[in-house]
Amino acid sequence: MMSEMDPEQDVSAVSAVVARPRCFGITIFTQRYAEVRDFYVDLLSACVLQEKAGRVCEMELAGMPFCLRMADHGEDVSYFHLQLVLTRQEPVLAELRRRGIIVTTAGPFTNFRDPEGRVVKLSQERVPVI
Repeated sequence: MMSEMDPEQDVSAVSAVVARPRCFGITIFTQRYAEVRDFYVDLLSACVLQEKAGRVCEMELAGMPFCLRMADHGEDVSYFHLQLVLTRQEPVLAELRRRGIIVTTAGPFTNFRDPEGRVVKLSQERVPVI
């Protein structure tokens, strides 16, 4: 016979196991692999760690590891808002505008979208989300 667990005890047991999780990667699924890869590498200076050309690219951007994968097994294209601190924004913004990418400003953020519509927000310092 199963005994009922006290919900508070259950939560504390889980907290003890995953008290300080660490991110080892975020995966972005895309249908426009080359265009999205070049966007993050060329414009935002993502560092390519390893790549299987046209299929998978492991990168690091602003100290955050992420993986770009071709969505060819029925995966949905991934969407998110990426927030980056970039103190010298003007060269990046000038290149975005040169490429015809719409750049807007809302509060402390300068916003634009990657080739598949993911929002990228730049600020000159870390801005609380709250």
